[in-house]
Amino acid sequence: MNIDTVGKTVQVVSVVAGVVISVLSFNETAKKQAETRLHEIEVRRFEAAKPFLELRQKLYIEALKAAAVITTPEERTKVEVQTARRRFRELYVAELSMVEATEVEAKMVALANAVDPGLLDLNPAQKAALNLAHALRDSFVIDWGVDPKR
Repeated sequence: MNIDTVGKTVQVVSVVAGVVISVLSFNETAKKQAETRLHEIEVRRFEAAKPFLELRQKLYIEALKAAAVITTPEERTKVEVQTARRRFRELYVAELSMVEATEVEAKMVALANAVDPGLLDLNPAQKAALNLAHALRDSFVIDWGVDPKR
């Protein structure tokens, strides 16, 4: 093998190595850009859902406060218990039903069954309000990409 052949072989190997390195570099850059875009999408989705999640948190706290009063009636006045029952039902029928996770809904029903099954006796208007709240929740789930189970 002469020097000319070795030189050409080295040139070809150098070009091939350069192409391989360029392709690998391009692929790595494309991968990083895709990861960045996915992260940005997640951040935007969270920001879009933020009002929903903040309202959910506020109403969860209200439901918890009402539940605390309902479950400890011996330590409360009759008016406090009546007010808490009324607020619990309001949350169950409308406001909370609009944003609650499905597991929370089941736990609200379980609590009502434990302390006063009458809390679940809804008149036709209340049932319609509950159905409306669930339809709104389903819309939020779709529009804001919120997991209905969470």
